[in-house]
Amino acid sequence: MKVFMVCDVWLDGRDAQTTHVLELFKNLGKLRDTHLFAPRPKKLVNEAQNTIFVPTVMPIFKSAFYQLFLFFYLIFHCPKRSPNVIYSRCSSLTFSPVLISKIFRIPYIVEVNGLLIDEEKMIGRPKVLTRLTGLNEKLNYKQADKIVAVTQGIKDGIKELHSIPDEKIVVIENGANTDLFKPMHQEKAKKELKLEEKKNYICFVGNLAPWQGVEFLIQSAPLILKESPHTKFLIIGDGPMKEELIDLAEQMAVSDKFIFTGVVPYEDVPKYINASDVCVASFIRKRNLKIGLSPLKIYEYAACGKPITASRIPNLEFIEKQKAGILVEPENPKELAKAIIKLLKDERLRRELGENGRKYVTKNHSWEAVARRVAEVCKSVVVEHERSRR
Repeated sequence: MKVFMVCDVWLDGRDAQTTHVLELFKNLGKLRDTHLFAPRPKKLVNEAQNTIFVPTVMPIFKSAFYQLFLFFYLIFHCPKRSPNVIYSRCSSLTFSPVLISKIFRIPYIVEVNGLLIDEEKMIGRPKVLTRLTGLNEKLNYKQADKIVAVTQGIKDGIKELHSIPDEKIVVIENGANTDLFKPMHQEKAKKELKLEEKKNYICFVGNLAPWQGVEFLIQSAPLILKESPHTKFLIIGDGPMKEELIDLAEQMAVSDKFIFTGVVPYEDVPKYINASDVCVASFIRKRNLKIGLSPLKIYEYAACGKPITASRIPNLEFIEKQKAGILVEPENPKELAKAIIKLLKDERLRRELGENGRKYVTKNHSWEAVARRVAEVCKSVVVEHERSRR
């Protein structure tokens, strides 16, 4: 079986969506003959094999031009390589893959990682663009043979907003690279990162976007430092709220306790997690309560054997069920601080929670497991497509 995997993610990026695309592509390629179509990056990436880079022009309209060029690239490559299925990651502008699937009568699967309209409203995009996003989503969801949603909440949202039948949507949650993200000696990780050996570290990894709730971690810092003064906070990643968060740390008089690293190489992220004592995901209610979560950071924290403190959001119940960490009320700095302090004071508890999390993620949320489920969905739509043509 041949799979054309399509995305509009720049592969030289260092964020969660890049990780998702590359990990799924790599592991799906072990199971199926897979080619990835992606925007041409500024610099060549290691994952260039079986990747077709599509040019873009005029940065202000880069998504539209990418889709236009992608259309012609797919027109050329579909007859040449005869894919059995097109698997496309949905973005605010994804029209070429679905059109090509109709022209060549190729089964079409669309992957959905969030309710895009809600996200665009949160970041304040113009209404006309939000409407276009809604039309784009409707086109992809109606025309797809199957929809892969990364959470049950996203599935429910798609059904409600676009009247899509339940059986058309499959939930396949995100994963972690359990070979890269694995436990290592904390002292070694600190030494490699040139962090102070005798300090406790609290870690957050991810995009500094409004729905991540990093501001509540900053607000909890004075309470944590009162009980554990030898503590520092690692904020790994970049995003639109970075400067605002740095300013908040200064207002709270804790800026000297926070290290904002910016974007770091993907292979270095496990070092920061392993150098830490507690890992945090303080998500807010808005957006997250509606769609639930399947965040890479949670699985990567657990894969490294670290205890997790996270907001009580749908789909994160496994953290308590598997005894991998502590869930707290969202947007509550006091409760967040209380949970972190509890973990900082109990090394044995930290170790037990970390071991439980590692076992759970290795078994259930490796990218190998995710790719196997995607491969099964690809096979099912191809079989159904062939049956319908007889």
